[in-house]
Amino acid sequence: MLSRESIRSEMARSSSWSSKTSFDSFESSQWKPGDPRQKRTSPSTRQRSFSQPNELFAALPAEVLEVILGMLKQSHIGRGSSSCATCWMRDLSNISLCSRKWNAFARVALYKDIRLVGADSVAHKKRFKQLHGARLLLLRQTLRVNPRLASLVRSLKVPRPDTTLKGMNSKSLEQYDDLVATIVMACPNLESLRGPMFGYDGSFKKIFHALSTRKQLKEMDWLVEPSIFQRQQRGAQGSITRNSNDSSLPPKLERLQERTFLDHYRNWSKLNSLSVHCLPGATLAPDNLLTKAFRMLPSLQNLHLCSVPPNVFNDTTLLLLPPVETLSLTHITGITSNGISAFATCASSQPLRKLYLHHTPMTSLPALARILSNLPKLTIFSLAQAFPPLMPEADSFMLWMMPYLASTSVTKLHWDITSDSDCANSADDILARSIQTGGFPQLRLLRTPNDPEGIFQDLCRPVERIDLPTDRFNIAEAPLSPIEATVPTSPPRYLQKPPMSPKSPPLPSPTEASNRTAFCTDLRAARLAAQSRLEKAETKPRFSVFVTDEDGSMVDRFGLAGFIGTLGSNIRYHLLPDAGSMDKKGGMVDPRDLAGDAGEDLANGNEGCTGTWNQREGVIADKKEKEKWWHTERGRWTRVEMPS
Repeated sequence: MLSRESIRSEMARSSSWSSKTSFDSFESSQWKPGDPRQKRTSPSTRQRSFSQPNELFAALPAEVLEVILGMLKQSHIGRGSSSCATCWMRDLSNISLCSRKWNAFARVALYKDIRLVGADSVAHKKRFKQLHGARLLLLRQTLRVNPRLASLVRSLKVPRPDTTLKGMNSKSLEQYDDLVATIVMACPNLESLRGPMFGYDGSFKKIFHALSTRKQLKEMDWLVEPSIFQRQQRGAQGSITRNSNDSSLPPKLERLQERTFLDHYRNWSKLNSLSVHCLPGATLAPDNLLTKAFRMLPSLQNLHLCSVPPNVFNDTTLLLLPPVETLSLTHITGITSNGISAFATCASSQPLRKLYLHHTPMTSLPALARILSNLPKLTIFSLAQAFPPLMPEADSFMLWMMPYLASTSVTKLHWDITSDSDCANSADDILARSIQTGGFPQLRLLRTPNDPEGIFQDLCRPVERIDLPTDRFNIAEAPLSPIEATVPTSPPRYLQKPPMSPKSPPLPSPTEASNRTAFCTDLRAARLAAQSRLEKAETKPRFSVFVTDEDGSMVDRFGLAGFIGTLGSNIRYHLLPDAGSMDKKGGMVDPRDLAGDAGEDLANGNEGCTGTWNQREGVIADKKEKEKWWHTERGRWTRVEMPS
């Protein structure tokens, strides 16, 4: 038996050994490298502990697994990836079968952002005997059987129906819309619905009723179409009647249609982003209808309006807008420069961080100066139109006080005046001088596609190249569709030239402007023009070098540092499109881009994905191995994000 004293002595001995912190503390007599009596234990004889399958992953925290799944998603559907959403969801499904812990996180990633892109497989079409919607039927069945999975869905992307298939008609499309509505009803926490744009004509549709019941909805995109009565009237008359000065305004909605439209907003207390795009002949009149709808959205932060008629949105409606952080106005002819200037002085405009004015009549340069100076939090400003804002002759003396246009907060500026392609107009000159004299101290990104004289390029940081490797070899892109290429017909009162300085070029008439000016400046052409100016500047060196020998005789002379730009400038000359846009559209994103295919359609010659990126190189795969990665060819859909 062990006594208490022996136990204490043993503990003291063990503690003394544990207190030694280095090999230097050991006595030399205890171990010698050359002593044959000391036998070192071989690594092969040590007892090894083998980890169980998935034991390492089970020990990882949840945050690490989420980062791994996020990187997997980025590698599949990130920009420039050769994979697609189908391959990404297939890998998530395989990961969920590895272990219980992987299954928990993979299922969340799989159902949180559902992306069904492209056509259904031939096997699904034969099984369900349907031209389209087979995957939607399977998804609906899964969500209805498992409410827990349905509660995970936050974003849903449904495929675009192929209208070119035989047997596709209006009834089939209506049935497809109803099928999507049933899936929306099965997702109680849905925040965003992407896919084909569903037109709203004032009549009852299941898809809009389903969206109106989603209390967690954060994004809503309206594509307003003419009502049934208006379409019948247009069919009888052949077209909408037009007078000599302006297009006739669409009639107001009926009282029942107004109440129905407002009822959609009652459950959208968390709606963050709203876009409204009106097709020709569509209406949401009277003008207080949108104002009432905006007041029902307490969380609204991003508002995008496109082609809204003047009797729906005008200066009065603009002044009644709630406080938002992003405001985008595209082809809004009902507002004036004075209205926008007055809006900038309202208390509700102070939180504004991003302002986009695309083909919205900005005729006054003093009004533009007031807008920039009265928005203290504005970081992004974009102006694109077919004519420059003008400076009245009475205020021309103000141009001696530079900078005339100034903002202490703007970091990104897009400026595209398409009326003059050969020389800079007066507004371009005033803006360039304002930037040069320190009017925009925080400006870091400048995009001016129409810069014929390079006055904006000369203000930015010098670069070696501006064009892309494919710019000189790309075939000229197809022209825009009639809807996309429509140049806004501004009212004559907006295009009349007020008294101004002789330096400003004459402004063309509305007819000439529609014929000669483009909707926007192609960024590819802008990059080539900027590169041409850069190469021309390289032939004119800024410094001369004289090489002399020991006797002082000059033996060589050459120039250095031929460039265009300003050394030490913090501004970057940016001629690349925003995510979701294209070069031919000027690089800007507006609500019309939401109705596009975004790379999903393969009819335009786009290359789809069949999973071949996962094929082993140098090995002839058998049929079973091919079935593991092959799938029906589908386009690489990219999510179009409105500015927020």
